[in-house]
Amino acid sequence: MQITLLAVGRCRAAYLREGIDDYAQRIQRYATLNQMEIKEERAGKGSVRAETIRKEGQRLLQALPENSLAIALDPAGKTCTSEQLADRFAQLALQSRSRIAFCIGGAFGLAPEVINQAEWRLSLSPMTFPHELTRLILLEQIYRAFTILRGEKYHK
Repeated sequence: MQITLLAVGRCRAAYLREGIDDYAQRIQRYATLNQMEIKEERAGKGSVRAETIRKEGQRLLQALPENSLAIALDPAGKTCTSEQLADRFAQLALQSRSRIAFCIGGAFGLAPEVINQAEWRLSLSPMTFPHELTRLILLEQIYRAFTILRGEKYHK
């Protein structure tokens, strides 16, 4: 399986980068993981929020790997359990859909164009998280899903 994580903005907090790197390394045992940081649009004085989201959305869509199943991380999306995420990965493998791309928006969220192109809108929680923390939580859940599929002890 090839997983691409597209995230608007850089991860600046060292403690989060450390966690992200740890789970990224763990995931490499099960799948190919490619993380791409998409340039964050600087919202200066007088800039329009919708325009910021639109520009970031264009960059995300340009970076979206061809023939990948796009998953938009969206608080308005559907939640799932760790077991359901693992089941979804298993179903995709059975369907020979081995390319997955998760899209994480910036401070203002995802552009409607990105959400509309996504085949799945996934919510990690109805709460709002910083994009850096979202990356860490998502990578941990991806790792957990693979350990569930393999029947490993990590998931209790």
